[in-house]
Amino acid sequence: MKQITALLRPNLTKSALAALAMSFALLPIGAGQAADFAKKDPLTIGYSIQSAQDPYWQGYLRGIKEQMKKYSFTDLLTQDSQASAQKQTSGSIALINNGISALIISPHEPSALAATIAAAHREKIPVIVGDVGASGDYDGFILSDNYAGGVLAAEFIQNALKGKEGVQEVAIISLNPTTSVNVPRTKGFTDTIGKNPNIKVVSDISGKQTLEGGFAAAQAILAANPNIAAIYCLNDSMAAGASQAIDQAGGDKNQLTNPVLVGFNGDPIALELLAKGKLAADVAQDPYQQGVSAVDMAWAYLNGETPKFTDAATKTLNVPVKLVTPETLEEFKKNLK
Repeated sequence: MKQITALLRPNLTKSALAALAMSFALLPIGAGQAADFAKKDPLTIGYSIQSAQDPYWQGYLRGIKEQMKKYSFTDLLTQDSQASAQKQTSGSIALINNGISALIISPHEPSALAATIAAAHREKIPVIVGDVGASGDYDGFILSDNYAGGVLAAEFIQNALKGKEGVQEVAIISLNPTTSVNVPRTKGFTDTIGKNPNIKVVSDISGKQTLEGGFAAAQAILAANPNIAAIYCLNDSMAAGASQAIDQAGGDKNQLTNPVLVGFNGDPIALELLAKGKLAADVAQDPYQQGVSAVDMAWAYLNGETPKFTDAATKTLNVPVKLVTPETLEEFKKNLK
């Protein structure tokens, strides 16, 4: 595996990037259909990573590497965007200019994909967007089944609260409102809870996707709702913060029972909390399988085939999620890749 670094221009300004984006966007895109894509020699995949230090994207990369062995891909070029849309745009262009046959990109800002997609299509390169969000004329979008994850969280909380007297109050610690997965993760939960007359969502506060934000949101929820029975956090960093807030609140607050605390992602911090009894359940994504699916999709396009989609209209493939509890933790860890 080679990493693209020297080809990037660190002094590229935002105005220059904007001009680059506009110039590519104005060019006609001749690709976008399976028959238009071309294999190059050596057969190479380019992967633009949102942040190479994040365990989630490391799992994604492992899936790509493993699935490449199944096909004729010989090289993998990677580019670490370091959570910068500017670096990702310039880095993706560098990957394209290095003769890749397919581009997989996990975007920092999906709205910034237009220039990259236009440039790739002009070189007959399919663009597979891996998670986070997608926009523009992409060729495939692979992400977790976030709605189903919200359903799993709701069903777990319903079972945990079954038999308790009175209407049970639950709260949501959500992601930033502009984050694309915020809506399906919330809607899967509220659609399911809304069918249960014995449970009521009394609070929905953004935890700003951070541990500190989750801590602050949980503090506010506990202060305003002393009888809160469960808290659903839309990522694991916020769940870790909520766990700390519950601990600080003291009393008989045990995260397995009062309130029931559920996270989302399957991050290492969540597995630690599950092992310590600080988290009742976690909705785990499968970044490894997403990476595998991204290579499958790229290979299909390069062979003039139409990939398998969950929703063909949006060229989207949903990868299943699973619920992990302290009881199933060891089995889950054994199967981790």
